Amino acid sequence: MVIESIPKVVGMAYAIVATLVIVLLLRSGRFNKRIGYLFLGVSALLGFLVFAPMLPYQFQSVLLGNTAQLGVPIAAAIAVLALFVVLSFVFGRVFCGYVCPVGAVQELVYHIPVKKMRITSKTVTIVFRLLFLVAFVLLALGFSVGLLGYLGIRDFFYLNFASGFFYVFLTLMIISIVVYRPSCRFFCPYGALLSLATLRGRFKTRRNENCNYCEDCVSACPTNEAGETDLKQECYMCNRCKEACPLDAIEYSTK
Repeated sequence: MVIESIPKVVGMAYAIVATLVIVLLLRSGRFNKRIGYLFLGVSALLGFLVFAPMLPYQFQSVLLGNTAQLGVPIAAAIAVLALFVVLSFVFGRVFCGYVCPVGAVQELVYHIPVKKMRITSKTVTIVFRLLFLVAFVLLALGFSVGLLGYLGIRDFFYLNFASGFFYVFLTLMIISIVVYRPSCRFFCPYGALLSLATLRGRFKTRRNENCNYCEDCVSACPTNEAGETDLKQECYMCNRCKEACPLDAIEYSTK
């Protein structure tokens, strides 16, 4: 389904503009579920039409030196990757939450109304993903092996039904119906970098003085990041905590 005649720079431009627009909406308090669905839909569609903005795959292509798959000069690709690390440090994981096509399709299918399975330990997902990042980098630089290819990301968005790896990612999508973003939380190497950038980030989803510690936000958060002392590195800006709060005690702000 990917239309190769559409330049990849279209996806990169969308990623930058969409991220900044979402940040402005979050800061102004005008971001809502309907707007979130709109960005998720557009991001997922671009994944199938352009295979961009696919920054995790772009990260892999840079490490492998595969300039043909990038669709843009390698310097531009590196600059975009670095830019989103900086944006994540300042504004949180907005790209992961609403702009990345891989994250968008998982977020959309998670909204299917079935009973959910919650991973209670953040340590498990964080440590596994960091180990995957180390293996990903070592295999790419040392052996020219791209692990994302084995996850079937490219085959899935290209609708390559003949590839067995297509069904690997399809399986992850089915799991995403009941488990929140398994691909993002376990296997995304670029997401691992962005999560590290957010540890000391400025803008985060925080509690304000209205909070009475009812912990409804904690119950609603699918990644266990709504606690008062949580660092928000696994926060995908899904806004479920804000929607669950009865006292308007959740806001997107600096400390």
